[in-house]
Amino acid sequence: MAGGEQRAAPYRLIVAATDGSPAAREAIKVAVGLAGACGAKLQVIYVVNVHVAFQLGAYQQLAMDTLKEEGQRLVDEAVRRAKEAGVEAVEGVVLSGDPRKDLVDWCRQQGADLIVLGSHGYSFFSTLMLGSVAEYIVHNAPCDVLLVREQGDREGSKEG
Repeated sequence: MAGGEQRAAPYRLIVAATDGSPAAREAIKVAVGLAGACGAKLQVIYVVNVHVAFQLGAYQQLAMDTLKEEGQRLVDEAVRRAKEAGVEAVEGVVLSGDPRKDLVDWCRQQGADLIVLGSHGYSFFSTLMLGSVAEYIVHNAPCDVLLVREQGDREGSKEG
């Protein structure tokens, strides 16, 4: 934005990504608060990492089914919390694929204004195989990105 211009409505569509990690739970809280403050629509997304499931050979389908169920549980819980907090326009979605690329592509298709995600997730194996999900999203997202630290990380950074 040039020379002091301000957006009329800062965010109309906020996407909150979750993987169930403590940082992702904090990100959901922040996204709910922002959606409420901006009057924005909130979409909660979980992307089942198919690369993890494929590594399990004969148990691949069981792993996919389990991960999809867990993702749906996490999304449903986040949607419920958002509604309890007064966010009226909230939806959830579970996708399967590459969490980095699919989240960016989905946000582009939806016309997201902001992506909110945890700075550290349950992605150790995917980080080894694919690189950091958060780092990829920061560099490739079609919109603003807000990385939220786990509550303990924020408190620890205030000491000094």
